[in-house]
Amino acid sequence: MRRLFAMTTCALVVANGVRLRGRLKGLARADESNDPVDGAHAFLVAAGVGLPEDARRAASARARRHGLDVLDLVPADLPPERVLDLARLVDTSRYRANRFAPGRGAGQALLVAREILARANVEERDDYSELELARLTHRLKQYAPSTTDLAVMPGLTAAPGGGVAERVQLRLAAYHHPYQSMAVLPVARTAAVAASCLASPAWGLAALAATTAQPAAIAAGRFSPAAGDMIALSARRLVGWPAFAVLAARATAQKAVRARREGREGAVADSEERRRRALYQGEIATGVARMLDERRESCPWCGSVALVPRAETADITLRKPGRFRYDQCQDCQHVFLNPRLAPAGLDFYYRDFYDGLQTEQIEGMFAASDLGYRARAKLLPSEARPTSWLDVGAGYGHFCLVAAGLLPDVTFDAVDMGHGIDEAERRGWVGRAYRKMFPDLVDEIAGRYDVISMFHYLEHTPDPRAELDTAAEALPAGGHLIIEVPHAQGPSFRLFRGFWVGLCPPQHLHLISPDELVRALAERGLRTVKIEFGPAHMFGDAVGAVFYLTQKLQPNPTLPWLPYEATAWRRTRRLAAQTVAAPLFPLAAVVDAVMLPFLLTGRRSNVYRVVARKEPVIRPAPRGEAA
Repeated sequence: MRRLFAMTTCALVVANGVRLRGRLKGLARADESNDPVDGAHAFLVAAGVGLPEDARRAASARARRHGLDVLDLVPADLPPERVLDLARLVDTSRYRANRFAPGRGAGQALLVAREILARANVEERDDYSELELARLTHRLKQYAPSTTDLAVMPGLTAAPGGGVAERVQLRLAAYHHPYQSMAVLPVARTAAVAASCLASPAWGLAALAATTAQPAAIAAGRFSPAAGDMIALSARRLVGWPAFAVLAARATAQKAVRARREGREGAVADSEERRRRALYQGEIATGVARMLDERRESCPWCGSVALVPRAETADITLRKPGRFRYDQCQDCQHVFLNPRLAPAGLDFYYRDFYDGLQTEQIEGMFAASDLGYRARAKLLPSEARPTSWLDVGAGYGHFCLVAAGLLPDVTFDAVDMGHGIDEAERRGWVGRAYRKMFPDLVDEIAGRYDVISMFHYLEHTPDPRAELDTAAEALPAGGHLIIEVPHAQGPSFRLFRGFWVGLCPPQHLHLISPDELVRALAERGLRTVKIEFGPAHMFGDAVGAVFYLTQKLQPNPTLPWLPYEATAWRRTRRLAAQTVAAPLFPLAAVVDAVMLPFLLTGRRSNVYRVVARKEPVIRPAPRGEAA
């Protein structure tokens, strides 16, 4: 068994080296150019980087030739540890084509179109720190999702390599939520290699030799780092520097936090944190009961009084205070929050969820994969030829970004009440952003859009019927309405109850049954042409339940609505909760995988989709005329 472990470790190290080298295969080398630098191009440069005029000309020529708005400039003498990081962070063969690929690069210099700089409100400078440039790379890729690329620049020289702590900080900055844990994976590799040397010296030494040779093998043919840097990196790998790197990075980060708090930046941040906490605690002190309407004794969908309780739960995502009950109508199967949120509650429970404190986390979740967005963009019947599409409840516009790449002849506009929709318009992910309630737009949008989509929107609305009325009135004859909502009548809700991801208490107010939604659409002249269950299923019921369990054990103690401050004890509890839950996540993923074949059949999925077409109104001919 010990020998098998060592052999496996050696094989994984070799395979990972091959994988990392393959991730750099799309990294081209820019050709030299005598053409002057295009006046539309600006350069952002890290301190210590040498960017001579010939490198600027080569970068500008390549950007013009390939239609690029952002070009990450990679030095050929990039230190070997940065070459490794680049290979870990960027799959260069798919970087430009993948609109969701996070903006990452060498962190040395960027060519940026001035129009992008203006929209992103970024300053042209040549003294950025590498950490600042890493963060700007992420931001600028959002403004140029399909026109960003990397290339090795002739004449460009890298900044002197920083310490181990600086490198780990850069990696942490590059790995945005939810992938930040990947930043310390080299520690696991080093530990496995060390354990292999003890378990089976022969295979362990082979694994050690493979990991020591890995940097040179990955850089060969593409980079020419200094020989001294390569020897130093190999030596550090022999003595297991990553473990020290984590400790050094933590110490440096803590030192930086203390330094910021002593300066003006820290004072501003602390002041904002105190203001936000005072606001929340003041609202909570007046009681959360006022955030709920009166309890209903009848179904809001059909009026029946045959109600049964289905779940009683808390805010399982952010742990804001309050208890919430979901009832189900036995006649129409409608599930609803009872009592529902009052206007004050809508403001309180939505605040800092989709933006504010949660902006990075929620964007990371929305951008984790584009597969679902691609499936949604392909829902229309083949005969449909839309030219304009309105996405309602668009968030940050991730669906519109992906769909625009698949349907280049369609213009995508969006509706939402959050700040994210304004950012989506600035980025160019949507053509026009309406930051209004959808029913308030009916006169403005009537007849303008061939398609209206509502992906995970209808369940958030206080009056779903009014939303359907607006869509039916706004669509032209022959237009399509696409709806995707959680399926509370499936087995997932019965199994996970208050910990079901489709419930999202207290934000989800109405969970409509499929038959009732089809009936409601028909009443409004919308004929259902497609209804999907299995293909709409979203993997991760059990994984989501484990995450909610972690939040219940100890949420992030810095959240301003919690009844306590972020003490050392609370931070320790948070770390302990994450540690206890960590092995449960892969187990939960296995549970989800085992359940998947069952949930993909029949009407068992946790989500369903409906595509409906607005039928033309046929009016009888006036008396005396032919029909």
